[in-house]
Amino acid sequence: MSERRFALVDFTSRAKTGRLSIYEAGRTHSLSQAVAHAATKRELVAKQRPPHWTPPSIFRQPEVLTEVEVIEAEAELKVLQRHALEVVDPETASSA
Repeated sequence: MSERRFALVDFTSRAKTGRLSIYEAGRTHSLSQAVAHAATKRELVAKQRPPHWTPPSIFRQPEVLTEVEVIEAEAELKVLQRHALEVVDPETASSA
Protein backbone atom coordinates (compact mmCIF):
# COMPACT_ATOMS: atom_id res chain seq x y z
CA MET A 1 0.00 0.00 0.00
CA SER A 2 1.33 3.46 -0.81
CA GLU A 3 0.69 6.97 0.43
CA ARG A 4 1.04 10.23 -1.47
CA ARG A 5 3.25 12.81 0.21
CA PHE A 6 4.61 16.23 -0.74
CA ALA A 7 8.42 16.35 -0.44
CA LEU A 8 9.52 19.38 1.57
CA VAL A 9 13.21 18.73 0.81
CA ASP A 10 15.18 16.52 -1.54
CA PHE A 11 15.86 13.13 0.02
CA THR A 12 16.86 9.60 -0.88
CA SER A 13 15.83 6.21 0.42
CA ARG A 14 16.97 2.71 -0.43
CA ALA A 15 14.19 0.20 -1.11
CA LYS A 16 14.25 -3.39 0.18
CA THR A 17 15.27 -4.43 -3.31
CA GLY A 18 18.39 -2.28 -2.97
CA ARG A 19 17.19 0.29 -5.50
CA LEU A 20 17.87 3.92 -4.56
CA SER A 21 14.84 6.18 -4.74
CA ILE A 22 15.27 9.93 -5.11
CA TYR A 23 12.47 12.22 -3.98
CA GLU A 24 12.55 15.77 -5.28
CA ALA A 25 11.38 18.71 -3.16
CA GLY A 26 8.24 20.40 -4.44
CA ARG A 27 6.73 17.25 -5.93
CA THR A 28 4.16 14.81 -4.65
CA HIS A 29 5.45 11.24 -4.53
CA SER A 30 3.88 7.86 -3.92
CA LEU A 31 5.70 6.31 -0.93
CA SER A 32 5.35 3.03 0.90
CA GLN A 33 3.69 3.39 4.31
CA ALA A 34 6.99 2.75 6.11
CA VAL A 35 8.92 5.31 4.05
CA ALA A 36 6.09 7.84 4.44
CA HIS A 37 6.04 7.31 8.23
CA ALA A 38 9.83 7.58 8.59
CA ALA A 39 10.00 10.64 6.32
CA THR A 40 7.16 12.32 8.22
CA LYS A 41 8.96 11.75 11.52
CA ARG A 42 12.04 13.47 10.04
CA GLU A 43 9.84 16.28 8.62
CA LEU A 44 10.94 15.51 5.06
CA VAL A 45 7.38 15.26 3.74
CA ALA A 46 3.88 16.59 4.38
CA LYS A 47 0.43 15.35 3.39
CA GLN A 48 0.06 18.38 1.16
CA ARG A 49 2.01 21.45 0.18
CA PRO A 50 2.14 23.90 3.10
CA PRO A 51 0.75 27.36 2.22
CA HIS A 52 4.01 29.30 2.71
CA TRP A 53 6.44 26.58 1.62
CA THR A 54 9.55 27.72 -0.23
CA PRO A 55 11.91 25.39 -2.09
CA PRO A 56 15.20 24.59 -0.35
CA SER A 57 18.47 26.02 -1.67
CA ILE A 58 19.92 24.20 -4.67
CA PHE A 59 23.16 23.97 -2.69
CA ARG A 60 21.54 21.91 0.07
CA GLN A 61 22.55 18.26 -0.06
CA PRO A 62 19.70 15.73 -0.18
CA GLU A 63 18.74 14.19 3.15
CA VAL A 64 19.27 10.44 3.46
CA LEU A 65 16.50 8.31 4.90
CA THR A 66 18.36 5.22 6.11
CA GLU A 67 17.23 1.65 5.76
CA VAL A 68 17.30 1.35 9.57
CA GLU A 69 14.85 4.27 9.91
CA VAL A 70 12.49 2.65 7.40
CA ILE A 71 12.68 -0.74 9.15
CA GLU A 72 11.99 0.92 12.53
CA ALA A 73 9.04 2.82 11.03
CA GLU A 74 7.67 -0.42 9.55
CA ALA A 75 7.90 -2.14 12.96
CA GLU A 76 6.23 0.86 14.63
CA LEU A 77 3.37 0.76 12.11
CA LYS A 78 2.86 -2.96 12.77
CA VAL A 79 2.65 -2.34 16.53
CA LEU A 80 0.18 0.51 15.98
CA GLN A 81 -1.93 -1.65 13.69
CA ARG A 82 -1.89 -4.56 16.15
CA HIS A 83 -2.89 -2.18 18.96
CA ALA A 84 -5.72 -0.74 16.87
CA LEU A 85 -7.10 -4.23 16.24
CA GLU A 86 -7.01 -5.39 19.88
CA VAL A 87 -10.34 -6.11 21.48
CA VAL A 88 -10.87 -4.02 24.56
CA ASP A 89 -12.59 -5.79 27.46
CA PRO A 90 -14.79 -3.16 29.16
CA GLU A 91 -14.45 -4.85 32.58
CA THR A 92 -10.64 -4.84 32.37
CA ALA A 93 -10.56 -1.25 31.13
CA SER A 94 -12.81 0.03 33.94
CA SER A 95 -10.79 -1.65 36.72
CA ALA A 96 -7.46 -0.21 35.52
